[in-house]
Amino acid sequence: MPTFGGEPDFEVPDLRSAHVIVIGNEKGGTGKSTLSIHITVALLKAGFRVATIDLDTRQRTLTRFFENRRSWAQTAPWEVELPFHHALDRGSSANVHDNETLEFSAFAEAISAIEHSYEFVVIDTPASDSYLMRLAHSLADTLVSPVNDSYIDVDVFSRVHHDKTHRGEVAHYADLVLEARRKRHLVDQGLIDWVLVRNRVASIQSNNAKQIAISLSRMAIELQFRPMEGLHDRVIFRELFPIGLTALDPIEEAARNGTLSQSQLSARKEIETLITSLQLPERNAGMAHLQSRHVWFERMSDFYRNLRTNI
Repeated sequence: MPTFGGEPDFEVPDLRSAHVIVIGNEKGGTGKSTLSIHITVALLKAGFRVATIDLDTRQRTLTRFFENRRSWAQTAPWEVELPFHHALDRGSSANVHDNETLEFSAFAEAISAIEHSYEFVVIDTPASDSYLMRLAHSLADTLVSPVNDSYIDVDVFSRVHHDKTHRGEVAHYADLVLEARRKRHLVDQGLIDWVLVRNRVASIQSNNAKQIAISLSRMAIELQFRPMEGLHDRVIFRELFPIGLTALDPIEEAARNGTLSQSQLSARKEIETLITSLQLPERNAGMAHLQSRHVWFERMSDFYRNLRTNI
């Protein structure tokens, strides 16, 4: 299991529980890894202790990004923030049960090693249904599901169908999340704040995009999630991947002309707005992280209690 980022160089309190952020969607190509990358870097730059886990044992986009970032950090003109990162290996035996047992043990080991040492854990999941993916969802405090402006993407949450008798049925991925919520409540009375993020949004909103935004708003009450705007489909997100940087980094210092383009400034603004909208536990003067987690829990409990009254 590749691990890098170094051991914590701080004194770990006796009682500390990490806030787990899971980026998940059973539909591929929605930008899960892009969101994982930017949420992680934003939290690091805010001064939080962050660990990351890459459950996509095949593609490993999150792992590749932080490998690139780690390499860039060796000669960078500024201090480059890095998380403590775990990348799970795939089971390679011919026995499926043995593979699952190995992967489960590796994931459990990764979680136990970081859940009391870091303030946030960001988990990037693959676009496939597996016992490990479901387990990660049940551990989430905040679940972020990116969705593109396409009814193909919407169909994994709520059934899209020309026949009104079938339209609106709870689809397979939404059912997975609802089950994870039930299990989480049974285990520790916890809640999962589910956030649907419209991602890779086009600069010019089409009628189709507007209709999808309306559909998500209607689905939010039934499925109990918070819809919000995400990131536009920007070239800069792909251009910075080889050197492991984001628009939040001081890339103007790395650019030859020493200035940010309007697109770069807009990308930075989008990321900052997204992080604010997620309403994660905050770092407040005189308040320990565990206490801020309790404040977050009470705030979200009130939100979902009020949302249920609208059903």
